[in-house]
Amino acid sequence: MKKERRQLLDAPNYQAKTSVIREMIVWWERKRAIYNLIIVGLSIFLLYDFWDYPWRKIVGAHEIIIDAFQFLIVMNVFYTLGWGLGVLSHFLFKTGELNPTGRWLFFTGGTLLSIIFTFFYFVILFDV
Repeated sequence: MKKERRQLLDAPNYQAKTSVIREMIVWWERKRAIYNLIIVGLSIFLLYDFWDYPWRKIVGAHEIIIDAFQFLIVMNVFYTLGWGLGVLSHFLFKTGELNPTGRWLFFTGGTLLSIIFTFFYFVILFDV
């Protein structure tokens, strides 16, 4: 059993697949800081902008901060889907890696959807 596993790991095809996957993950993880800055910045702006409106009195500031932190964790899970779907498509459909333009389009589209979701979460659902 160990010998079969060692042969599988030493196969040239295995090395090529792991390098493509590793490169995909590294590319996405380097962009995570940009994504988090955008989401955190928008969240802080929305909380600050709607905090003292006369018709809205926000009660329980510590609850808002905890909910915002939980929201950021969920948004990072959604961000992980970016490279997760790339790895999944690589294994299931035997695709290569996306070209840089495709990756940036996918990153930009996902970030825009996250911005829209953040806006709706804090303004409509969270009732800030």
